[in-house]
Amino acid sequence: MNTKHQPNNYSPQPYFIPGEEESFDFKRYISLFISNWYWFAITLFMSLSIAYGINRWSEKMYTVSSTLLIKDDRFAGTAAGLSNIFPGGEAYKNQQNLNNEIGILRSFSLNYRIMKEMPDFHVVYVKVGKRGIAETRMYNENPFIVRYGSLSEQTMNYPVTIRILSEERYLLRMNSYYDFEKEMRFGEQFNEMGFNFSIEPRNNDYPLFNPDGSNRYYFYFVSPASMANRYRSSLSVNPIAEEASLVTLSTTGPVKEQEADYLNKLMEVYIQQGLELKNQTAERTIGFIDDQLGVISDSLALAEGDMESFRLGNRLIDISQEGSLIQSKLEQIENEKTRLMLQKRYYEYLQHYIESKNESGDIVAPSVMGVTDPLLMSLVSELSLLQKQKMKLGMNLDESLEPVRFLDESVLSVKKAIGENIASGLENIDEITADADRRLRQVETSLNRLPSIERKLINIQRKFDLNNTVYTFLLEKKAEAGIARAANVPDNRIIDYAGSYSTSMIKPKPRQNYLIALLLGLLIPVTGILVIDALNNKIIDKRDVEKRTAAPVIGYVSHNSLKTELPVVENPGSSLSESFRSVRTNLKYFLKDKTCPVISVSSTITAEGKTFVSVNLAAIIAMSGKKVLLVGLDLRKPRLHRIFSQENDDGLSSYLIGEQKFEGVIKKTDIDNLWYVNAGPVPPNPAELIESASMGEFMEKAKKKFDYIILDTPPVAIVTDTLLVSAITDFYLFIVRQRYTSKNTIELVDELYRNESIKSLGIVINDISISGYYGYGLRYGYSMGYGYNYGYNYYSQYGKYGYSDSAKGYYTEDS
Repeated sequence: MNTKHQPNNYSPQPYFIPGEEESFDFKRYISLFISNWYWFAITLFMSLSIAYGINRWSEKMYTVSSTLLIKDDRFAGTAAGLSNIFPGGEAYKNQQNLNNEIGILRSFSLNYRIMKEMPDFHVVYVKVGKRGIAETRMYNENPFIVRYGSLSEQTMNYPVTIRILSEERYLLRMNSYYDFEKEMRFGEQFNEMGFNFSIEPRNNDYPLFNPDGSNRYYFYFVSPASMANRYRSSLSVNPIAEEASLVTLSTTGPVKEQEADYLNKLMEVYIQQGLELKNQTAERTIGFIDDQLGVISDSLALAEGDMESFRLGNRLIDISQEGSLIQSKLEQIENEKTRLMLQKRYYEYLQHYIESKNESGDIVAPSVMGVTDPLLMSLVSELSLLQKQKMKLGMNLDESLEPVRFLDESVLSVKKAIGENIASGLENIDEITADADRRLRQVETSLNRLPSIERKLINIQRKFDLNNTVYTFLLEKKAEAGIARAANVPDNRIIDYAGSYSTSMIKPKPRQNYLIALLLGLLIPVTGILVIDALNNKIIDKRDVEKRTAAPVIGYVSHNSLKTELPVVENPGSSLSESFRSVRTNLKYFLKDKTCPVISVSSTITAEGKTFVSVNLAAIIAMSGKKVLLVGLDLRKPRLHRIFSQENDDGLSSYLIGEQKFEGVIKKTDIDNLWYVNAGPVPPNPAELIESASMGEFMEKAKKKFDYIILDTPPVAIVTDTLLVSAITDFYLFIVRQRYTSKNTIELVDELYRNESIKSLGIVINDISISGYYGYGLRYGYSMGYGYNYGYNYYSQYGKYGYSDSAKGYYTEDS
């Protein structure tokens, strides 16, 4: 690092080495964020406003829950009801599996039944806010109610808008497809446009017309099927623990009362349906017994009539000892045949059940009719269980799926086994019946030897006792089935009903929304500033310079917001003038041993403010009592004469070619102690003129008459004219403009600083804006090259006079 030309009290900073990674400058970014506070304010305002709008006007969503205890027969002990009354009554067990029951709760059939029983769900009411922004779903709180006969007479899902005009009248509208409007009275029937309904006041608790409200509503009809699908899809059923059968039911919707009514109705209908399913078998058994009783009761009535007629006609007749013995044998054989008849009827019933493809699983137990075959009882129980299980699976699974197909195959296999058992049982009954008939004929032979009156009495008594025994047997079985039905209780029970205590609002979440808005309001500008800063290729502050060069920064010139190019003269008390005084002071440390120091002011590219700095630096030194000569050495693109409102007819170029004398090009300004030399007409060979002996003579004469000489030189990155005067220059002052100079151009300054031919060099950062690192308009540059353009007809991006709305400064062309 070159340090031999630095003042004694200057400590060089390590400069940037190409390829070396820059460390994160925490303090710099804190300052960066603070200086751009207005972006944080804007984004915070916008994000918090959006959060407020969401919290204020978005539709509220609630989650409502209830608790239901479901019996899980996987852990159950013995059967109940009919299974305990009739032997082999496992067919009456309504076995449950928790997973299946959860599927039933979410089944379409159950939810459709619920919706059919809840007519309030068939009409959806919505209240519209004053500005038409907010909409509120209503349930049992709207001031009117829609009366209708049948949903089939209504158009589904088409909104009907009403605006209440008074306590007696309202305006009905149908937009979109119909474009219909009609004023009607409350209670008047509307039977048009595919609708048939009337609108009536709900009750006195909800006044119809609100003078401070919007009084606008709309409603639409929905089918029970669509509502069933909507609720079953939103219903969540979860056990409270892995092995628990206590489940939590929850659903989400905009009206918490409506969701609570749905859950409560769901639990009630589910429990009722389970009880109905359990009672079906008992009711089928009672129905089967009633059918048998209907047949027997007629025969019993005839037998009673015959007995009564015989008693009236023959008074009292005693049966002989032989007759009593014959009667006893007859009753025994007839009772045996009766049992066989009942068993045969059961087999015929069971055969009809199998052949009719009945899949209900509600099968009368064999023991009801006295069938005690353990194999048949086991098969009937298995068939009933399989069919009921298949019915439950069918509520949630398609018939083509493997579980259902497996059950179908099992049912067919059991039916086949039952059919074979029926055939064998009927054959056995026929054999036993034939044997009973043979024995009965033998007894009847003995009966024929008795007197006719006694024989007739025994036959009448035999028929009566036979029918009475069968009737009594069937009544006992009916009573047992009735007891079993009465003993049935629901397997499931409600633990907690849905209500306000189990309701929570899940959307919107005000605290969460405001927190997210706050984070986004901070994160977006932070991210934006960091990204833009990473892409920014312009000099922002002193650190950007110090990281890339060891050349000292000797001063900072603030932004010129005054409408003048000589602010140090017209406004000497301004902060801008103070910044030039600071540069003047710092220069003394570098020039303290020089009698007439020569200062060359240059920059890397145009429009960085070198001419502006040259003029004002010369003026501020002159104001300190020193005689200063300002020389316009930018022969290719002269501009110094414009600042002093002079013509450029003659100047330095005229002297260098011998057309003018030294005294002829030196011009006095209105500022005390300040003289200047125009660049003169643009020559074809400016570099050769600067290198000529005449230039040396000019500087020698100037040093004898002035205390300071300031040279306004061309940009070094464009032409080499500046370096041609290095021999006569005591200090190079390079101008770097904030938010304009590219960072990579500083590497050129560093190369010059380390050049042995340069005696001393310093940097002035120009156009410093305290409004923020990125100043007005957030102007950035991203090009990696210098992109210079130096021509005679060149006008910079700041215009001919250099005034820019974005920069608000007076930096013209190459200034």
